[in-house]
Amino acid sequence: MLGLLNYITWDVSPFIYEGEHFAIGWYGTIVTLAIVVVYLFQYLIYRKEQLPRSYVDVVFIACTILGTLFCHMFHCWFYEWYEVDGVMHNPTFEHPLEWLNIGHGMASHGVDFGMWLGAWIVAGKLFNCSTWWVMDRMVVSRLAFHAISRLSNIFNSEIYGNPTDLPWGMLFVNNGDTLPCHPTALYESVLAIIAIGIWWYLYNYTNASKRLGLLTGISALMMWVPRFFIEYLKPVQREFEEAFVLNMGQMLSIPYILIGLALIVYSVRTTTPATPPVIYRDGKSKRK
Repeated sequence: MLGLLNYITWDVSPFIYEGEHFAIGWYGTIVTLAIVVVYLFQYLIYRKEQLPRSYVDVVFIACTILGTLFCHMFHCWFYEWYEVDGVMHNPTFEHPLEWLNIGHGMASHGVDFGMWLGAWIVAGKLFNCSTWWVMDRMVVSRLAFHAISRLSNIFNSEIYGNPTDLPWGMLFVNNGDTLPCHPTALYESVLAIIAIGIWWYLYNYTNASKRLGLLTGISALMMWVPRFFIEYLKPVQREFEEAFVLNMGQMLSIPYILIGLALIVYSVRTTTPATPPVIYRDGKSKRK
């Protein structure tokens, strides 16, 4: 795995086990681990908030289902375009059922959209509290998922950058590469771990959790500002992106960065208290 030269030779098989009729891949295993860690983070947070475990289940199910769905839908909506005779086409709009085929293509920007939508539904329909109260506590799980799931891209020898002569460049032998490249997925993973540490400090040792939207806004900046600049190290994923000044990953990052800034400003100016969900005797939260 470690080369004798000033780069890392990556020749790890994408499969943990590969039989004639059955295989276990690193990608699926790592993503599954990431989902388990997401639940664990939410369990610890809601226990600290002295809220029932049923609340954790509701948030986890809603955000996981919608996050997964929109992760794929964003890929369909924004990355499946191609040009024919000067006209842009997207086959998934001609066959919308492809939007439900979550095994074909993922875009991480859609995870955040789906999670925010899930938090809005849960907060408004079940918890009787602010969406940002839920999201302020959910974003650390999003960062954890990003940190772990990006490692699956390394094991799959995918989503890496342009050639580099830096000593931590990685030569992805399985793809037939002859030059080491920026392990951009690893960059994103390390930065997400740092962001988790910052969130954990702010949540546990400051009054940031008392300001609606502050932790969500800070986390959005910690995730999407680095992603914007890391994209400069990557080749374009689709030919149509070559005509743009910014690639699709950067364009999709900008709204999250702006929302993050807006949430920080909102959290400083708002007088709305960060009220947790109302607990009833049956352990459920209902609208009054």
